[in-house]
Amino acid sequence: MSWAQIIGQKQQIAVLRRAAQTGRLPNAYLFIGQDGVGKDAIALEFAKMLNCLDPQALQRAEACDQCESCQQFANLTHPNLEYVFPIEGVLVKDISETSKERERQESALAEYKQLFMEKSRNPYFKMQMEKSMGILAEQIEELIRKSHYKPRNDKMRVYLISQAERMNTTAANKLLKVLEEPPPFVLFILTTSRFEQLLPTIVSRCQPVRFPALSATDMAERLRSSGASPAQLAFASSFARGNFYKAQNLLTEPTEQQLRNTALDWLRAILGSGRELDMIRQIEALAKKDASRDEQVRVLSDLLLIFQDAQRYRMVGAETEFINSDIAETIAKFSRAFPNADFDAAAAAVEDALYQLARNANVLLVFTALSIRLKALLNGLSEPV
Repeated sequence: MSWAQIIGQKQQIAVLRRAAQTGRLPNAYLFIGQDGVGKDAIALEFAKMLNCLDPQALQRAEACDQCESCQQFANLTHPNLEYVFPIEGVLVKDISETSKERERQESALAEYKQLFMEKSRNPYFKMQMEKSMGILAEQIEELIRKSHYKPRNDKMRVYLISQAERMNTTAANKLLKVLEEPPPFVLFILTTSRFEQLLPTIVSRCQPVRFPALSATDMAERLRSSGASPAQLAFASSFARGNFYKAQNLLTEPTEQQLRNTALDWLRAILGSGRELDMIRQIEALAKKDASRDEQVRVLSDLLLIFQDAQRYRMVGAETEFINSDIAETIAKFSRAFPNADFDAAAAAVEDALYQLARNANVLLVFTALSIRLKALLNGLSEPV
């Protein structure tokens, strides 16, 4: 990848390139923005540029993409790069003597390696393990240990901490210590979609760079080479809400509309008179043991978009530009049928449920509590205590 292949974010890239050209790099950057806007992709490109072996790389503020260093960064194998993201706790344990535990470790390690392969193919891919425990203290301790080693080729060691808000308290406190006095040849780049969940002391020690959502136009232009029809491109780039990785998936995964239908069926069961049993069945289906956490998150995300469209229709009316443009009439009827619904509070309740799932809360309890809250909020009643 090169700067030219990054979607949008021209101003943010210009700021970073200028810092490299003038040699005025902070000890740590904090890249803030929603998922899929290119925070990690830009961080990786920036790290590659700082380590490029071309003598003119820093002057141009652009990697050559030809040298050995650039090739290693493209494969995420460069020794000057440390990429940290939320992982399963089993990966930081010593190799087990029991066959069952060792099997879990080997399975987790295989998944871990597969994620790196996918990230090297697609920098917009979000690294996440199915049973992740967050960013652990052991991962930060390993970073601190390696921070004392001088970088290869006298360049810059770059520590990319993706989804930094997922650090547990112990990990965050350990990171804070090294951020106070980092070695001169180490650059930290933390990326987050929820910076308010980071320790204020960590935020204060980083230089923030904010990344806006990508425009539907920019994403559609990049996706044009996929061969999708104009209607498919319009749907994917709009429905993704500025998240390029989601837009990519919308074109390749036919399950997305099925998941949105699941969200709609669940919503109908919540609001339908005398449909309590249907609601319970929907909750059980969503929370069943073999259900994918990714699919559970996507159903909630689809529900969030429905509420946002309904609120937008209430405010704008017939001129509304729906995210769910293919079911615009259904959402318009829903908005009209519940004039007292607090769609903003309903959306906040879904956001809270997404946060609980990210923290590995009990899925059945999360979906049950959310159903009860939504039934009250969408009928204009006080939220249950």
